[in-house]
Amino acid sequence: MEYTNKSYFDIAKEKKEAGLYEEALEYYKKALEEDDENIEAYFSINLIKSYIEIEKNNQNNEKQNKHTKLFNIFNEFLDEK
Repeated sequence: MEYTNKSYFDIAKEKKEAGLYEEALEYYKKALEEDDENIEAYFSINLIKSYIEIEKNNQNNEKQNKHTKLFNIFNEFLDEK
């Protein structure tokens, strides 16, 4: 995708809206390099970092749930013996 007439900030917003948080984070950082007083970019960077952390926690919870289910199945199997 070509971004000739858009600012890094605009690209970052599009990436965030598309759920591409890692990419959005990089563009927000580039936007800050162009304008280090861009308060909205600072805010957005912290917000995106929170989104990324939440996603990681959700993935870890899903893995934990799968492990718990497998553990329970194994225990049921052992109890039947």
